Amino acid sequence: MIRSTMTAHLAEIDKQELTLQLNDREIGLLASQRQKHYVMSGNRRVQLIAGLETDRDNYDSVMATRALLRLWLMTFRELQISGLTRFPQCVDRNRLSSDFCFLMDSEAVFVWCDDSFGVYLHRGDRLYRQQPTHPPSHPDLAPFCRSLDFYTFRPAENDNILIIDPAFIDLFVPAELEEMFSDTRQLNVSMSELTRLAALSGYPSDTTWFSCQVQKLEHEPEALSADARERAAGKSRTKRKGREDWPYRLVRSKVVPLQDGNVRVLPPRLTSQEGLSEDNSIAFSPVKPPSFRPLESDVLQTEDPALRIRADDDEYSEQRQQFKDLDIDTLAQPSRLERIKLWNADGIRRTFDGWHHRLMHLFPESRGLSILAYIAMWLVVLVIAIAIITLAGRRQNADTTESRPLITAPVHSHVQSYEFEVEVVVEASSLRVLSEPDGTILVATVKRGDKVTQLKKPEKDWVLIRLEDGRTGYVLMELLYPNTKPSN
Repeated sequence: MIRSTMTAHLAEIDKQELTLQLNDREIGLLASQRQKHYVMSGNRRVQLIAGLETDRDNYDSVMATRALLRLWLMTFRELQISGLTRFPQCVDRNRLSSDFCFLMDSEAVFVWCDDSFGVYLHRGDRLYRQQPTHPPSHPDLAPFCRSLDFYTFRPAENDNILIIDPAFIDLFVPAELEEMFSDTRQLNVSMSELTRLAALSGYPSDTTWFSCQVQKLEHEPEALSADARERAAGKSRTKRKGREDWPYRLVRSKVVPLQDGNVRVLPPRLTSQEGLSEDNSIAFSPVKPPSFRPLESDVLQTEDPALRIRADDDEYSEQRQQFKDLDIDTLAQPSRLERIKLWNADGIRRTFDGWHHRLMHLFPESRGLSILAYIAMWLVVLVIAIAIITLAGRRQNADTTESRPLITAPVHSHVQSYEFEVEVVVEASSLRVLSEPDGTILVATVKRGDKVTQLKKPEKDWVLIRLEDGRTGYVLMELLYPNTKPSN
C-alpha cells in the first residue's frame, strides 16, 4: 500500500493534444472537465498515469483514444486487486499502448517516457537524475512503449519523484533545487515558484510535469497476490517461467547526482531497434547544460539568485551592450529605503524550514521517536534559556545593590547620654542622616515635620542627632537649621 500525493500538470499546448489517465480520473483534451492541473492524495496499492496523444481533428483518432482510455481504467482497477504482476497480462489482453506511462507500487517504480523528459529523484538532501535502463524482457511487454526510454527503481518513504523537461532543471542551481525540494510543502507549491522564476529567464511560463510524493510505504505479504489466491483456491495454472516475477528481473536505473551534471546516460548494448543507441559506449543526450557568465554589475542582476542567466540570451546581450561604456562608479547607489524594500527573507525561512525538517526526522525509521527527540531538544533549550535569564537577573541585582548606599538597621540598645538634648522639627523636604560627617553610609532619611533630637554642638557644620527610633547620625547644620548661616 502506498500513501502518496500524485500531481500532474499539462502545459496549455500539451492539453490540446494529450489526455492523462490518473488512476481513475482523466485530465486533458478528452477529459470531461478539460483541466490541466490535478492533485490527488490517498492510499493506493498501485499508482498509475497513462498519457495518450490524440489528433483532435481526426474523428477516428479521437474514438480510438476514448476506447483506449476505458481499457486503461479497467487495467487500473484490475491492478488494484491483483498488483503489478498482472500488468503484462493486461497489456497483452487489452493491447494497451501509451505515449507516457508511470506505474508504482510499494516495491518498484516504472516509467516509460520520451527522451525530452528527465526523471529526477529527491531523496534525503540530494537530487538525482535517473538514467534509462534496459526495457523489460517479458514477452508481453516487449512491444509496449518500444520507442520510449524506460526507468525503474525502488521507492522509499519521503521520496520526491519529478518528471520534467531537463532544460527547465538547467535553469537553476542544483543546491537551490535541493533546498527547495527539502521543504515539507507539496511539490506543486514549489513548482509554481520555480515556474515563476523560470519565466524571468525567457523560459516558457508553462511546462508539462508529473510528480509523486511518497509519504508512507507498506509492503504487502506474498499471500495477498493474485497467484497466491488462485493457488489457495486450487485453480490449476500453467506456470510460465520468467513471466510472473518480471518486476524483480529488471536492471535498475543508474543515478547521477544533479551536482555532477544534468546528463542522460544510456546503458550499453542497447540496439537501435529498441529506440536507443546501438553503440556499446556511453551516449549523452543532445540537451547540454548552458554556459553562464557573471554579470558585470549588480544593476543588471534583476533575477532571483536561484536563477542562472544564459550567456547566449538576446536580451542579456542587449543589456551588456547598453552598459558596456558605463562607468560603474558613477552609478547611483540605492537608498536605504530601497534596500529595505528589496530585502527578502525567503532564504532565512527556507533555512529554518530545512533545519526544522531535519530535526523532525532524526530517526527516519521511527516517527514517534523523532518527535520525542524533537520535544526533548526544545525542553533543553528552554531550561538553558531560563537559567541564563535567572543568572543575568541575579547579576543585575547584585550590581544594583553594590551601587546603592548602605542603610543601617535600627539599633534598640541602651540610649547614651549627651551634653544636651534639643528637640528639633525638620523643615527640609528630605534630610539624609549619615553615620559620620562626610560619610557614605546612610543611616536613614527624614522628611519635613519629623522630630529629631540634637545631641551635640555643631562640629564643622555637622550636627549629631537622634531619631525617634533611637538611631543616631549626622546631618548638615544648614539643612537642619535653614535660617542659620554656616560658620566660616
